[in-house]
Amino acid sequence: MEVDAAGPGPGSSRARGRLSTQLRTLVCERSVLDRADGSARWTQEGSSVLAAVYGPRQAKIQKEDAERAVVEVVYKLRAGLQGHEDRSLELEIRGILEGVIPLGMHPRTSIMVVLQVLQEDGSVLSCALNAACAALVDAGVPMSSMYASVTCALTADERLLLLDPDAAEEQAAKARFCFTFPHHFDLAKAPADGGEGAAAGGGGDTAAAAAAIVSAAALGSRSFGSFSSDQLLDAFQLARLGCERVAVFARLSLTKSFQAASSK
Repeated sequence: MEVDAAGPGPGSSRARGRLSTQLRTLVCERSVLDRADGSARWTQEGSSVLAAVYGPRQAKIQKEDAERAVVEVVYKLRAGLQGHEDRSLELEIRGILEGVIPLGMHPRTSIMVVLQVLQEDGSVLSCALNAACAALVDAGVPMSSMYASVTCALTADERLLLLDPDAAEEQAAKARFCFTFPHHFDLAKAPADGGEGAAAGGGGDTAAAAAAIVSAAALGSRSFGSFSSDQLLDAFQLARLGCERVAVFARLSLTKSFQAASSK
């Protein structure tokens, strides 16, 4: 289990003393399910999603494609029945996964990703997307790049954008945005100081940050509420900055899991 934590920032007014541009504590646990080909639990303090990956495996005849793998996504709520919005989220997540998995490498197969929401306290879609990415890596599914996802919210007075909002901040917001960016890094370039993780508030391991390359183009986006084009652009830039920090954490988490596996 890898943890990325940061203390309260000076002059902050958000819950737990966070700055407007500060992520919550990130936790990533890998290989948490025995019967899945890959699994991961991704937690952002009050929000947590468990992801399981099955495949690539032989697809059912009615679903198989002779030229490519078929990606299936199942999104399960913490409680209650699935509605139209949840099915829409499944399509959104599937589109993002199809953007990074080279489907032509595994024709006539299926890759199923099951996402179970365990805790909900804002930014749940981003949490689910990050869990899915970690589980795909754990399953050894080939990917053209990894990706990171963050959510940001525009306050009711339109004066501030909040990175990684909790449920209360989302409810009070005038608009919400979820962006996903592909990123890559070179695991051969290990962080110079061997630190445990980058601070969610913006401070972190410079060597790791330099090696994390986040694309300037988003892999996916989802928005709610009313906003101007300038506010959308500001949210895009803030989300990309947040994804850089998530990418740094993903790098450190993956490096440490490789080191732990090789030492056994």
